[in-house]
Amino acid sequence: MDEKTSTPSKIIKNKLQSKTDATRLTLIRAGISVFSRKGYDGASNRLLAKKAGVNLALISYHFGGKRGLYFAVIRHVSHKLGVRFAPALKKIESEFSQLEQIETVEKQRDACLNMIKVLLSANLDLLLNRQTASWAMLVYREQQLPSKAFSLLYNESLASILSALEKPIAFVIQRKVSDPEVKLLALSLLAQVQLVRSARHMLLQHMGWETLSEPEVMQLKNYLSTQVDTLLSLRHHLPR
Repeated sequence: MDEKTSTPSKIIKNKLQSKTDATRLTLIRAGISVFSRKGYDGASNRLLAKKAGVNLALISYHFGGKRGLYFAVIRHVSHKLGVRFAPALKKIESEFSQLEQIETVEKQRDACLNMIKVLLSANLDLLLNRQTASWAMLVYREQQLPSKAFSLLYNESLASILSALEKPIAFVIQRKVSDPEVKLLALSLLAQVQLVRSARHMLLQHMGWETLSEPEVMQLKNYLSTQVDTLLSLRHHLPR
């Protein structure tokens, strides 16, 4: 078959592939919306198809059923989280590798504390972003009622965030990265940020806030910064 004959066939194939990819993405986006609001059990195939605006049979055709779609949704969100956090993680990795170039230990500690604050702030911004609110709700649901997809979520996004926190924490409190104290501190600090999602309405009610606008967000970030300084300073002075 010559090149002229094969070209139309290739164009048709590419168009069909593009249409397939577009349908899969539409279903995944619908899945993010529905699963985040309804959970896995509360999301029916009919509801998912209606949200996507596609034929019900396409869920089985593209994903083998609701379970396959759910895994695709978690994989998609994990990838998006990885992309979103990549700049902050790369910056921390670079700064931490150059830590020895800073002249005093005290300034090195300050640099590490700043790395932690930057990463927590980035996490807070993501949780408060309306465009990523459904991602955050899915992550929250998976932490509360983990499915078999949780390992995927943890390994492809959450683990890298915790690991990035553990390195500067370990330096500040003068422990090994593998020390349980370091791991628990990383979890504790990240959990404080996730309070914005997991206990949002209680936070607003208790603080007397109508919404989380810029002044309130700044107050939260200042509080987190103080918490990092206080908590890690206390741990730094505790006996091993």
